[in-house]
Amino acid sequence: MTGQPTHDHPETVQTRAARRAAARAGQTEASGRRIPRRLRLALFGVITVVVAVGAIGLVVSRLQGPAATDTTAIQVHASMGGFDPKALTVKTGQKVKIEVASMDDSMHSDGGGWHQFAIDALGINIKVGPLSTKVFEFTAPVKPGTYSWYCDICCGGKANPTMQGKLTVAA
Repeated sequence: MTGQPTHDHPETVQTRAARRAAARAGQTEASGRRIPRRLRLALFGVITVVVAVGAIGLVVSRLQGPAATDTTAIQVHASMGGFDPKALTVKTGQKVKIEVASMDDSMHSDGGGWHQFAIDALGINIKVGPLSTKVFEFTAPVKPGTYSWYCDICCGGKANPTMQGKLTVAA
């Protein structure tokens, strides 16, 4: 019998054929059952939606910037697009509390996300880091007038009209 090809036993051929058919159908000998296609697609869809909602939530939270830490303070947001609001009005002699928030992250190429709120005539010079806030207080002058504020850290500095604002002190 040497030199002659050996033939597989018929049972072995049938077992191999059954294993190949099971593999094509997604079955294994251990599981014995396959998850129906519709259920797999539904599961894939649910996972996709969960991941997408999570990603959108992260993007939205980054675009909103830092949350206010002092709800009694006037909120001023500074970003590469300028100040929001661009003007404030207070009463003469009023104690004023302002919270400045940098809406930019540290990846901004101009200023690294840092912003400034400076009013030279009132001796105010506040700097706030990326995606953070800073609260400060001052007493408005007793004489009515208009005072300019600016950010000179980024975005063209004082010369850029979007990085400027007005504080009006009214009687």
